[in-house]
Amino acid sequence: MAGKFGLFILLALFATGSFAQSLLTVLREEGFTEFATLLEGSAGANVLSFNEPLIVYAPTNAALIRRRLHGVFPRDIGLNDLKPEYQCTPKPFHGDKRRRDAVCSDVPGPGAEDLMTLLDDPEFVNLPVGHNASIVQKNMPNGALPVVHTGLGDVVQVAGLDIPYDNGIIRPVSGAFTLPQILSVTLPFLGADKTLGVLQRTGFIKDLDTRTGITFLVPDNRAIPSNLPDDVFAEILRRHVILGTPIFTSDLKHGDSFKTLAGTTVTVTVQCGDVFIGGARILTGDAIIKNGVAHTVDKVFMLASTLLCLV
Repeated sequence: MAGKFGLFILLALFATGSFAQSLLTVLREEGFTEFATLLEGSAGANVLSFNEPLIVYAPTNAALIRRRLHGVFPRDIGLNDLKPEYQCTPKPFHGDKRRRDAVCSDVPGPGAEDLMTLLDDPEFVNLPVGHNASIVQKNMPNGALPVVHTGLGDVVQVAGLDIPYDNGIIRPVSGAFTLPQILSVTLPFLGADKTLGVLQRTGFIKDLDTRTGITFLVPDNRAIPSNLPDDVFAEILRRHVILGTPIFTSDLKHGDSFKTLAGTTVTVTVQCGDVFIGGARILTGDAIIKNGVAHTVDKVFMLASTLLCLV
């Protein structure tokens, strides 16, 4: 009886995490020594002192060593020092559960989830009160490990299964997250140089760079008529801006409607796994920007009167 009771206590201790080790200890034991060293410095103070459960996206040693030896990566532009706060989200985790309902009204499949991080540095964050910079984790088909969408449209691969520690879980990733930048810096990385050019020539980019909280539906270069005057296109682009709390692809549900900066309404439609907003298909979603998020779409929201003028 005593043996069985002792075994029960032992199992209970494991279940409650009483034997769990600290974040730094587990990182070192699991081979994330580079990230552990970073957290030990002043940069990691906010992470180590955070009392609520965390998901810590820990870059592998190989990724951080490459970064240190070779300097900036192609998507880094000199502003992107690694900030541990952007690698951590306090959203409750669900053990090994990696899938949820798909962002689709009629077809099951991989889903996505936006996660608010600890990063609130005003150099990288200009969002409504109470909102820090976010990341978006997307599940992959056929049981593949998820990917994480970050700043400048960069995508980082989850590199292993979750590892528990005493205040949450460590989620290995293939690289450091790219920090959010303003829209004008981000658009070239999304292949939207035509849109950026018009925004710059008309002065509209200053407004979009400095507003607090936007969702920008970025027209793909191929979607822009060649004979569209700058002033007309700039006015059209007001229909591509949704103000307020950023709307990530994980937030888009069939039938949802949103008001735009131009006062028009765009409605979400989901068909066979593709997500449309205002009739435009989202080609690439969830490029995190300093004041929200950008999604590349395949259509310009032109009214019939505009189309007649171009004929």
